[in-house]
Amino acid sequence: MSLPSDVQDRLTCVANLLARPSQLDGVRIRCCAELLRTAVERSVARACGAENTDQPVHALLISLPSHVDADLAHDASQLWHALSRAIRHHGYELTPTVAELTGWHADTASVAASLRPTLSLSGNIDLT
Repeated sequence: MSLPSDVQDRLTCVANLLARPSQLDGVRIRCCAELLRTAVERSVARACGAENTDQPVHALLISLPSHVDADLAHDASQLWHALSRAIRHHGYELTPTVAELTGWHADTASVAASLRPTLSLSGNIDLT
C-alpha cells in the first residue's frame, strides 16, 4: 500500500535534497526537517481521523495511542519532537548533520507507512 501523495511528495523532496549533501546549508537542512515534520503531522492526523480539522499536533499525539499501538505512537511522538527541535535550533547549537537527516527521513517513511490505516473486517458474512 502506498503512502498518501502529500506525504510521499515531502519524502521525495527530502530524498532529492539529501542526494546532494554538499548543497545542504542551514536553510535547506531546516527545510528538510520541516518537510519531514509535516509528513509526520499529516500521517498522525490521518491515523486519528482528524485530517480535516485544526486540532493542535500535541493533542493528536496525546490521543494517538488510542488509535494505534502504543510503541508506534511513542515513536511518532519522539520523531515529531526531534524534528521540531531541528527546525528551531539556536545559533549556538550544532546544525543537524546529513546523517541525522537521512535517519529521520527513513524513520518518517517507516512511521508514515505504519500509521497508514489498514482495512480489516471482523464478524461473519452470511451468503445464504
